[in-house]
Amino acid sequence: MQTGRYSKWVRHASPAAKRRNRGFSGRALAVVIGVPLGLAGLAIALMSFSPNEQASSAATAEATVQPVDAASADPTPPAPPSEPVEVEPTDPITAEPDSNGSSTGPSGRSEYNRANPGLEVVWRVETTDPVFFITIDDNVRDPGVAQAGLDVINKYQIPVTAFLSTNYVTKDTDYFNAVVQHGGSVQNHTVTHPWLDKASTDVRFELCGARDRLTEQFGTEPWMMRPPYGAPYFGGGSTARVESTAVECGINRIVMWNAVVDNGLVSYNPGPTLRAGDIVLFHFWDPKFAEGLELIMEIGRQNGLTPAPLENYL
Repeated sequence: MQTGRYSKWVRHASPAAKRRNRGFSGRALAVVIGVPLGLAGLAIALMSFSPNEQASSAATAEATVQPVDAASADPTPPAPPSEPVEVEPTDPITAEPDSNGSSTGPSGRSEYNRANPGLEVVWRVETTDPVFFITIDDNVRDPGVAQAGLDVINKYQIPVTAFLSTNYVTKDTDYFNAVVQHGGSVQNHTVTHPWLDKASTDVRFELCGARDRLTEQFGTEPWMMRPPYGAPYFGGGSTARVESTAVECGINRIVMWNAVVDNGLVSYNPGPTLRAGDIVLFHFWDPKFAEGLELIMEIGRQNGLTPAPLENYL
């Protein structure tokens, strides 16, 4: 649980915009003005997650353990496609209950969230607490990879926020309950994992449909959403349709990220290393899922940081 004050927020704004405390009354819709220039490099790197897109790499931190004052930077490694693939599990994935005998994580809103119910788009959390946040997207492809990642999550009792695409997770309820048992939650990553900025995408079906299916499957209603591929926030497209539909579908936090762990390598934006308040993106299907978790835990340890439930800060 968080011991310090709840965080300030970072709006999507021009580079000159200042960070300030978030304060809202009612369900005021936060309008995104633009993606900060400092995130442009990460946007380019993440576009390569699509099987149909190839983009140039951005300058980011070397994918090894870095001290806080490290200054070196290497290009982001190419990322594999993140298009979900439904795979029939061949081996059981064990779920270890927590100390209370439950394997289901909460998804309730924090006191801060209840007091500030307007829609927010969050890239990182401004906090003085020595914490960072682990978020994991998509679905299981390889049961062995998934189990190895779960073993690391249980080893460190990591609070995980899992953003799931519902078409691909129907057979893995026990697994995802185990993933979020240490203080995390299951949240909305759409039904089919589409580009939400495409005119042909039925955004209401994707967001409200995923809300309904996740509520039925896991027993709690998601209130966070992560847009697949970061669209429309990467690329500078209009966000109005996504944001108005998100509010309609019970979402009041759209969660982006400012660090990525992929294939055992880490990228930061801005760099050069992990900082308090960083939101780190993983994928359940990453072949080096477990190794990446071990790596980020070691980087956190060297920087005096531990993972905390994102739910407590939003």
